[in-house]
Amino acid sequence: MTTTVNYDEVNAELMALHAGVLASESHGFMCGYFCASNTVAVDVWRDYLLAGIDEAADLESCFAILSQLADQVCEEILSDELTFTLFLPDDESPISERSSALAEWSAGFVSGLGIGGAGDKPKLIDECDEFIKDVVSISRMETSVEEDEDAEGALFEIVEYIRVGVIMLHQEWNHPDEDGEKPEVLH
Repeated sequence: MTTTVNYDEVNAELMALHAGVLASESHGFMCGYFCASNTVAVDVWRDYLLAGIDEAADLESCFAILSQLADQVCEEILSDELTFTLFLPDDESPISERSSALAEWSAGFVSGLGIGGAGDKPKLIDECDEFIKDVVSISRMETSVEEDEDAEGALFEIVEYIRVGVIMLHQEWNHPDEDGEKPEVLH
C-alpha cells in the first residue's frame, strides 16, 4: 500500500514551482488519464503538470510527491475496497474553496481523459457517457457558494457521484485481464 499523500503538501510543492496547476487538478488529470489509458505514465503527467519548469533541483521534491500521488491514484481506483476519493481540501475548508477545487479536479479529469486517448475508445454505455458530460459541466460550475447545510449536502452528493463514476468508467474501459494482473505505474 502506498503512503497517502497530503493535499496541502502537494499544493505547497506546486505553488512553490509556479506550476500553473494545483493539487485537485493534478489528481483529476491523473485519474482521467488512468481511466482512459489504464496507466499513469510519468512522462505524460510530468509534461502536463510540470510543463515549462526546467530547474532539476526545484523539480525533485515536487516530482517525488506527484509520483506518490500517481501510485495512490492507481491503487485506489483498482481497490476492491472502494477506497478511491477525490483529492480535495478537507471538510473544514470553506465550501467555496472545496467547490472551486472540485471544478479544478473535474477540468483536470477531462484533460486527462483527452490526453489518455478517450476519443479513440469504443462507445461507452449510456451511464458512462452521461458521467463524462456531467464532469464537463461540473468543471464549469459556479464556485461561489453560500455556506449552509443544503450546499454541503449537494457538494457531498456530487463528490460521491464522481467517485463512483470514476471507478465505473475505469472498469468499463479497462476490463481486468483474465489472469487477474493489474496495470502498473510506469516510472
